[in-house]
Amino acid sequence: MKSYDTVFVTHLPAFYKVNLYNEIAKKRQIFVIFIASASVIRTKDFTPTDFAFDHCVLNEGAFEQRSKLKSVLGLYQRLKTIRYRQVVVGGWDLIEFWLIAWLFPKKSNALACESSVYESNTKGLVGLIKRSFLSRIARVYCSGQAQLALIEALSFKGEIKKTLGVGIFNYTAKMVLQKTFQGKCLYVGRLSPEKNLEALIRLFAGFPDYHLTLIGQGPLEKKLQAILPANVTLVGHVPNEALGAWYQSHDIFILPSLKEPWGLVVEEALYYGLPVIASEQVGAKELVTHYQAGQLFSPGNEQSFKDALSGCVEHFARLAENVQKIDFKVRDKAQVNQYL
Repeated sequence: MKSYDTVFVTHLPAFYKVNLYNEIAKKRQIFVIFIASASVIRTKDFTPTDFAFDHCVLNEGAFEQRSKLKSVLGLYQRLKTIRYRQVVVGGWDLIEFWLIAWLFPKKSNALACESSVYESNTKGLVGLIKRSFLSRIARVYCSGQAQLALIEALSFKGEIKKTLGVGIFNYTAKMVLQKTFQGKCLYVGRLSPEKNLEALIRLFAGFPDYHLTLIGQGPLEKKLQAILPANVTLVGHVPNEALGAWYQSHDIFILPSLKEPWGLVVEEALYYGLPVIASEQVGAKELVTHYQAGQLFSPGNEQSFKDALSGCVEHFARLAENVQKIDFKVRDKAQVNQYL
């Protein structure tokens, strides 16, 4: 029976999770259990294969189409064959996570919390269920301040660690530029209702001298395509390894979400030198404020949105200079160290 410092149980082998686990594995013995190998809403390049740690996949194929009974039984059998100091579950939304919380010792149970106070209900029966889950958890790894606020609202009394991230994105070569604003703005993400993209398109209809590029795919693709003004281009899916060039060919990144637990694209945009305009409902907004690297706005307030864009343009040189000073290696090391 092999022994590990930490076992991670998470939904998918998402690239940013795999990158994080690869770094942790340099210092600790870890085992990762992926619930499934893919998702119906994710492209193939979302899930890499370069694992530098022991792992298994409970269900081959789409996560949403798995047999939950088979998955639960497989998870239980796997955990009974290894020793570990702690097991970190990737949420409270799956029956697999509840199995661990209630059938294994509380002292070794930990939660990686990526849900935020912005989209999570803490009242009534839903809040009671979440408190019940947390009663079986000894330690919580909060990805940011919005996650910490959620855990505090649920009256968690155990150990809390703040990681300031949900993983490590893919680094590619970047140009070091002294940017000047050329009027080119960018969105990268799913084309889905919670991303607030119709409001973003309406905003740019009122700024005809600026251009917006939308990268991504999703259920709103046809609807958005039908309402695009002349200064907005919908590109569709771009492979992960090609995104760096798109970031670097634009000036400002915008994430207008109505709810966004974190927002890894904010980190990617900052890495490639772009000031960020983010909704106040975006978990990663704390990176924008901490580094003074952009503007925030209220997603339900059109004037607030306009002011954020105008302010980012007006102070672009200073914001871009602040972005260039961010050391992501230091940030990544701090995130990894929380798990060590």
